[in-house]
Amino acid sequence: MVQISFETYLTYGLLTLALSSLGLPSTSQSGWLTRYAWILFLVFAIITGLIFKVLQPISWVWIALLGSTSWTLTHQRLRLVFRAISFIIVLLVSIGLLTHQLPGFANPEIITGLKLSNDALPYDKYLNFDSALVGLFILGFGQNRLSGFSEWGVMLKKMMPILALTLVVVMLLSLALGYVHWQPKWTPVFYVWIWGNLFFTCMIEEAFFRGFIQKFLVLCLSKIRNGHIFAIVITATVFGLAHYVGGPKYIFLATVAGVGYGCAYHFTQRIEASILTHLTLNSLHFIFFTYPALAAAF
Repeated sequence: MVQISFETYLTYGLLTLALSSLGLPSTSQSGWLTRYAWILFLVFAIITGLIFKVLQPISWVWIALLGSTSWTLTHQRLRLVFRAISFIIVLLVSIGLLTHQLPGFANPEIITGLKLSNDALPYDKYLNFDSALVGLFILGFGQNRLSGFSEWGVMLKKMMPILALTLVVVMLLSLALGYVHWQPKWTPVFYVWIWGNLFFTCMIEEAFFRGFIQKFLVLCLSKIRNGHIFAIVITATVFGLAHYVGGPKYIFLATVAGVGYGCAYHFTQRIEASILTHLTLNSLHFIFFTYPALAAAF
């Protein structure tokens, strides 16, 4: 059911270190190595990926294009036309990578057809190098990271009410819609699952939808009364539609969850808040309810 080769461990271990390094402080007082350790680990992961055929040479085109344009967007003094072009390129390349439409990546499947209960749908899990690039470049270049325990404490205090409300509302709706039922369980697969879910789902999705799309919409709608509310709802709707493979119920539930993630991000101004809210909801779902969903819901 769970298959992870040495090549996968090494390549995606380095990629995990790159993603983890985004948790290091990024203030002007931080050393260069602390601020840009994620780039160093990413380079090692790319080299290893090329050696083990996880990446093909064409992948360098998308890496260079996404990296350079993500960096360009951080420079406020550049002419608007250059920043607009960069935004469009980041948007299009990110969508291509998130939907796995761009060539050059052989993403390994580490969980195949796993049924956590007799009435659940089978579960598959891929580790997506292409998607991880979106999270790395958007978070690495476009987001200020928490710089100490005091900032973490402030963020957690602000996000806790939003987190609690999101968990209660989404799971009650899931039960009411017959999408899941109460099913507490424990399996060692959880350790592999939470690794993949944090680094290759939650961080990547929150980087793109909240750290890029919502951030842009808030800026565009800043002159409209309650523009941030429209930005949160629009982003959540797009987030929900991106989960169309799960069917209408899943689209609705993902949209509601997206509102919670968007509120966590907006009211704390920290991407870590939306990532933690997203991960906590997914973990609650995995441990206490049918995962990924009841077969009868489809």
